[in-house]
Amino acid sequence: MAPQARVRFYREFLTPALHRRFTRAAGLALLLCYVEAIAIGDKSSILWSWFPLGPAGIRTLLLFITSLSIFVLRVAQLHFGSRITDSPFETFRQYAFRFNTLQTLGFYYFSAWWFGEVYMFSVPQSADLSWVAEGRPHERRRLNERPLYLRSVFFMLAATQALMHLYHDYDRVVLPMSQFKFGRPTDKPTDVEPPTARLKRDAPMVLRSAVARAVATSIVGPFIYALLVRPFAWPWSLYLARLFWSIPKDSAPPRFPPYHISLILRSAMSGMLLLYLWDMSNVAFSAFVAQEPLKKGRSLTDDSRDPNGSLLNGLKSKKEVPKTFAFWELLYIGNQFEARRKSIFSEIDRAGGTTWSQAATFCLDTISGINDRIDKFYNPPSTTIVPVVSTQQPQEPLQTLPRLSSALRQDPVLTNAPPPTNRRKKIEANVGSTAKYYGQSPSSRTSLSPRVKKVGRMARDKLLTKEQQNAIKPATIASSVYEYFVQYLRTPVGAPFRRTFKRRLASVVLGSPESQLQPIICAIDSISCLAIASLKEDQFGTANKDIPMIIRTFVSSITNIERITQNMPVHWTDTEFEEADGKGREVKEVELVKDHLKFGLSQLVLAFGNYAVDMGLSRSELGTARETADLDAP
Repeated sequence: MAPQARVRFYREFLTPALHRRFTRAAGLALLLCYVEAIAIGDKSSILWSWFPLGPAGIRTLLLFITSLSIFVLRVAQLHFGSRITDSPFETFRQYAFRFNTLQTLGFYYFSAWWFGEVYMFSVPQSADLSWVAEGRPHERRRLNERPLYLRSVFFMLAATQALMHLYHDYDRVVLPMSQFKFGRPTDKPTDVEPPTARLKRDAPMVLRSAVARAVATSIVGPFIYALLVRPFAWPWSLYLARLFWSIPKDSAPPRFPPYHISLILRSAMSGMLLLYLWDMSNVAFSAFVAQEPLKKGRSLTDDSRDPNGSLLNGLKSKKEVPKTFAFWELLYIGNQFEARRKSIFSEIDRAGGTTWSQAATFCLDTISGINDRIDKFYNPPSTTIVPVVSTQQPQEPLQTLPRLSSALRQDPVLTNAPPPTNRRKKIEANVGSTAKYYGQSPSSRTSLSPRVKKVGRMARDKLLTKEQQNAIKPATIASSVYEYFVQYLRTPVGAPFRRTFKRRLASVVLGSPESQLQPIICAIDSISCLAIASLKEDQFGTANKDIPMIIRTFVSSITNIERITQNMPVHWTDTEFEEADGKGREVKEVELVKDHLKFGLSQLVLAFGNYAVDMGLSRSELGTARETADLDAP
């Protein structure tokens, strides 16, 4: 018997697809670099200012490294789930001190430095951006502060861009599956927006943002440079310049920084070009990666010798990227590709179970994760310490040194001691009993006699009014402190510390610290489509035995979501919560999951209602499913 061929991993098909999308996004970025290379180059020659096989082409390739560093950063930190924690401060605490934060800062600083060097290498000599200023014939060379200021502006832009990248989570790619207009499970999914259309739509907005930030930096930059950057940048730049040029060691910076209007305008223009290149690189990467998992109109795994085996490998993956794309591909198979859908039901001799049973298990596990997280919220794991029972044989006692003192008393120490027999022991007993009387009697704990207490109450009534006495009570002080904290939380400064109801509910239902919305939606729609299609396409009846389990999972998930939505207590820090008409408890993402579950359940009940009892579903369970799906009784 010939050995069975190895099932190719799902990532072996996904990685080439992502590479193709990466190269297309990089091609658009290269075109933008060519436009900027013409803009910053010398215009003395009309031909060579734009001809690709010349200085313009070299500048284009050099500028492309600026954009390429952003692409590398995005690939390294790619993810699809939104960050979900109980409060913004909790998000900051979990993500601010990760290696990804330092990596983001490092890549943007390198990109800004490289752009600055290419820019100052490309501009004409009239811009006066060389490292040293020659001066007059009788003057010695001196360090030129103009390029130093311009480099500082680029680093300021890198810092602000990195902070915006981290705050807005540019690393997250929003997949269109979470924006589907929910229709029938057997309908074709909403068409994904082409990358070129998205780039045309976002380009004007990105340009306006780049111009605004560049102008703001050119206004604030001189003050930051003079107060914070100049005292440290000048000595280091002088040290580096003296390695290549003959410059006096004690060369002092000019009294005033080189804030000429031409340099300010140049910093604003070059900063706008840098910011626009960064933002458009991010937009292009997100637009191309967010495309559907198809290749030439077919699913990605169609080229595999075992397409469904490769797909199952992606569904069980622990990594977010292949798992998300695998569920998305399964959704397209259930909606569009009839041949692949039929093969899922017909493959019954696969190791580990039929193809349908394995795919259904992965989908139900993803959906059941909602129930597991809700149960964990209501029943958190106990922290009791279980005693460890040792199974080792008792060891022989160790040989110790000879005892130097008398042995400890073996008689009971808590019983009454015998009466003293001599004078010395009588004195010790009297002194001990007297000390115990004053040290352990109830009056010694208060330390104040009733007479002193009475005088204190009279003095309090004489000096303080009733309102003042009530104001210093512990309960009143605690209430005042609580009101102070509530007022603080209502301010913008206290907003990061609010544990809002929407964030807490989303973290329980969708998962934390990153949402699993996309896999959940795809799992719900995929198993709904496949189950309904099994009525006509499942020749062996492999899906029939799993229909009751699917309906029960949908019912329990909807019930648990509704229960926690109505019963989750509001945290005292949520000062913006309003429960008017129940709208305050509605969370968009949670409601989206519930709507998909309800619609999928309704289609399952309508399709299998006449056979559900014969499949193993009781009449009471069928009635509960109808009620949960908001269907009328037959």
